[in-house]
Amino acid sequence: MKGKIFTPDEANRMLPLVSRIAEDIVATYADVNRALQAFEAEKARAEADESRQDVLRERDEEVAAVLDRFQGLIEEIEALGGTVKDYESGMIDFYGEVDGEIVYLCWQRGEDEISHWHRLEEGYGRRRPLTVSTPAL
Repeated sequence: MKGKIFTPDEANRMLPLVSRIAEDIVATYADVNRALQAFEAEKARAEADESRQDVLRERDEEVAAVLDRFQGLIEEIEALGGTVKDYESGMIDFYGEVDGEIVYLCWQRGEDEISHWHRLEEGYGRRRPLTVSTPAL
């Protein structure tokens, strides 16, 4: 494990920025998938028709551009101390501490605040609510 350990309040203060980036991640992930599908379709056409190589190169450049943008968004979240857990839903975790244990503070696009956590080896389905009695608060 490496990275900053956040309190829920610290992580929540970043949510306006994190939320905007998460929206961009979800949209750009869809763009990546569309660009890859267009490339694969053009590749099949270019195999049958050699004159389509220029179009294939254009599709390849489109894929590279959208992948660069996508990678940049992931790096923005990482620079803030977060980890993107799901590109389609915009799920992002931050390291936190609950009862002396390092855990993930769990947030998903659409939620107003970070109000749940889960152990590092667990996923979203095992998340638990943060409570007032939790020492990390």
